[in-house]
Amino acid sequence: MAVLFAAFPGAAQEQPPELVTDRPDQTESTVVVPRGFFQLEGGWVHTADDEDEVTERSDDIGNLLLRIGIFEKVELRLGWNGFTSRDRRAASIEERQEGLRDADIGAKIRLADQRGSRPTVAFLGALVLPIGDDELTSSRFDPSFRFAFAHDLSDRSVFAYNLGMVWESEADDDGERKLLSSGIYTLVSGFAITDRVATFVELYGSIPATASGTPSNSFDGGFVWRVRPNLQLDIAAGVGLSSAAADWFVGAGLSVRFPR
Repeated sequence: MAVLFAAFPGAAQEQPPELVTDRPDQTESTVVVPRGFFQLEGGWVHTADDEDEVTERSDDIGNLLLRIGIFEKVELRLGWNGFTSRDRRAASIEERQEGLRDADIGAKIRLADQRGSRPTVAFLGALVLPIGDDELTSSRFDPSFRFAFAHDLSDRSVFAYNLGMVWESEADDDGERKLLSSGIYTLVSGFAITDRVATFVELYGSIPATASGTPSNSFDGGFVWRVRPNLQLDIAAGVGLSSAAADWFVGAGLSVRFPR
């Protein structure tokens, strides 16, 4: 999660470097996996949305992200959205959709370290790999990017935020796919309760640019527990703040880094 463990007292003196993950919040950290290490992060999310007598429930299992430190300030990122199961009920009609979702490939580059009021800055870019099942794939190599910023406020607290754009391929009424864009934002505040447990609260969302629809805004929070120097567990839950966002979600996950 966004640089919380980097703020733990004494973390800078630990060997190997502290474990910093990009989950369970939506904010990507500015921290790059150390060169020669790789980090696997994943989990489960249950989402619920009720609107206009239509009820939707979904479970996403996997949400895997493999982060590989290849240079001092560069990591390679391989993600896979895993398996999804969605149930939709409208009046007496029930529909179920299950299958594998797309993957993605990208990189994170650390651009600048914090100096005074200037935040730590990183850039992330990615491309969708359309390997999902027919009804769940974008069918194209959709791009995305974001800039990640972080401020260490004290030995125990951090504030971080992301700004970026995502493009998604959608089929129109004629069946032709068009690449539509949305802006994305996140703001997260985290606090280290102990040297093993931290908590966060976060605001995040997306704003359509060429995409249809209205802005989606959500609020979430959660806890992370560093079980061992190379192993972390997490839980999170959130609620939608606008009609375009899901009503609520809850999730949990695990992150592990190798070698120890």
